[in-house]
Amino acid sequence: MRSHTAVMACLACALATLAAIGAKAGERVALVVGNANYAHAPRLANPGNDAEDMAAVLRRLRFTVTVGTDLGDAEMEAHVRAFSRQAGAAEVAVFFYAGHGLQVDGVNYLVPTDARLAAASDLPFEAVALDLVLKGMGGGTNLAFLDACRDNPFARAWVGGRSASVGRGLSRVSKVGTGGLFIAFATDPDSTADDGEGRNSPFTAALKEYIETAGLEVNGLLTQVRRTVLASTGDAQRPWSNSSLSDEFYFVPPSPSPTGAKPDTPSLPADAPDPATEMWLQIRGTTSVQLLERYLATYPNSPYRPSAEARLNEVRGQPFTVVVEPSGAKVRVLGMSAPYRAGMRLPAGSYRVEASAEDHETATETVAHGSTPTLHRMALRKMAVGPKVGERFRDCAVCPEMVVVPAGSFLMGSLESEEGRDDDEGPVHQVRIDASFAMGVYEVTFAEWDACEEDGGCRGYSPDDEGWGRERRPVIHVNWKDAQAYVGWLSAKTGERYRLPSEAEWEYAAQGGTRTSRPWGKGESRQCRHANGADAAYKRQHTARTVASCDDGHVYTAPVGRYEQNARGLHDVLGNVWEWTGDCWNASYEGAPTDGSAWDSGDCSRRVLRGGSWVNRPSVLRAANRYWNSTGSRFVNNGFRVARTLTP
Repeated sequence: MRSHTAVMACLACALATLAAIGAKAGERVALVVGNANYAHAPRLANPGNDAEDMAAVLRRLRFTVTVGTDLGDAEMEAHVRAFSRQAGAAEVAVFFYAGHGLQVDGVNYLVPTDARLAAASDLPFEAVALDLVLKGMGGGTNLAFLDACRDNPFARAWVGGRSASVGRGLSRVSKVGTGGLFIAFATDPDSTADDGEGRNSPFTAALKEYIETAGLEVNGLLTQVRRTVLASTGDAQRPWSNSSLSDEFYFVPPSPSPTGAKPDTPSLPADAPDPATEMWLQIRGTTSVQLLERYLATYPNSPYRPSAEARLNEVRGQPFTVVVEPSGAKVRVLGMSAPYRAGMRLPAGSYRVEASAEDHETATETVAHGSTPTLHRMALRKMAVGPKVGERFRDCAVCPEMVVVPAGSFLMGSLESEEGRDDDEGPVHQVRIDASFAMGVYEVTFAEWDACEEDGGCRGYSPDDEGWGRERRPVIHVNWKDAQAYVGWLSAKTGERYRLPSEAEWEYAAQGGTRTSRPWGKGESRQCRHANGADAAYKRQHTARTVASCDDGHVYTAPVGRYEQNARGLHDVLGNVWEWTGDCWNASYEGAPTDGSAWDSGDCSRRVLRGGSWVNRPSVLRAANRYWNSTGSRFVNNGFRVARTLTP
């Protein structure tokens, strides 16, 4: 059995090391964040689109781009830390943020989607200070674009209403960091901006329109953005910037030939341009139908009329229709405030479409919409008929009791701050489990194993119970091959697909929807209610290390179900016996599956166990902790629980 004595470097260091590999001198790097789906604040319509579109633009401009959408606090801090390492080694670093932002006492904060801000004093713990991002940028050219000047959604809930220290929008930023900094806000300091009604906010729409213009220096870029936003918002929103750059910066440097003008732009005379020309040069990138219509009405004989009409048709968009099977399904275009209707005109772009219908699984697809009408077809799958999330069931009288675990995503692995953290528990990575599955409410018991043996299954093997009793105590002295024989017998008996859970499924279920090391949080006294680990009773009988202070009388295994269940409805998921999983052993998560499936490559002569046992101290009983044993080894504290695939 592997010894757990090594301590892994922190998540930030792991991410930063990866970042440093890709960040070389002369490189252009960018972090793009879009937070829209807030748990405790109003949802925003456009940040997801804004982040997606700006990331695409920056990639075209030869930036190495990291994108994060709907980031919680832990994910957002991890992205910022990794970006700091990238930016420190890069020639140019860009930070783009769209989402809720606020200022208190002149300090600007960017708000993660899981922030729960009951009072202003929560900000340092629940939000990310903008200065933290800016100070992490390197000694090269640094640029920040903040589409985060929306009004503070938490202020009215704070004690005393809107505090005098709580400002509108974001405040001015003094120079931070070691390099030159250009920073742009969606509107003036101490003012607020809106999401807008189109795919993008007014600020981001203008920024992505002009940022790829050759020969447009960044200060001139913001001048063009400012003019367009002022025009599209009726002078209600004025983008603002300040700079400590010592040199000019161009996203696209000037070309020896005059490529900065649009192909349809006639050469301008040497004297001052006429009003029609001047206005067209200011609005040619606008997304406002009203502004273009006003231009055509004001200057009907303008030489730019064909270009204005073409732009108007482009902005109005082409018909967009989604046909769903079954008919009558509800269709939504995510991130768009206007309700979907067949044939609605949408500007060219990429759209996320959600379709839902009763008794069918909801589906979301990305649809590319161009300069011609779009007809997109979707077919929804019939919802599986069977137990629902949280429901318990048995497939036969002697089968283990199962509970349905919902689909979802989580961060797999342990963070720097986790007590007892080992070097095989990282790097932390996002895993998404797309379908619900069933998992044993309890560890497989001796009674369930004996039923298998009596039925001619389980390889005719009768494990020793050490004299502690059988029946509802977890089966012990079983190896990985024994566990596979048991799930094979269950599958043959029931016609269902029983199996061992993957490592990812096990950790996801063990976390119980929390973000803590243990589902019950911190504290040994809580562990005494939830897990059979080494405690005072064990210490009296054995020479033991530091153990929990509780004394529950369980010196060895306890009958299953004696301890409280976690939020997924699982008992003894930590403690009692180590539980086999389906995964081959790998010493880190580099290259691990991200879809929740078992890792079937690596050292498959050894398999992973999870959860700890009655002999383990509190620091071992953690959802992220991992052990391994050879597939043929039978130990006194090794058992298992089963999983079942749910099929339509």
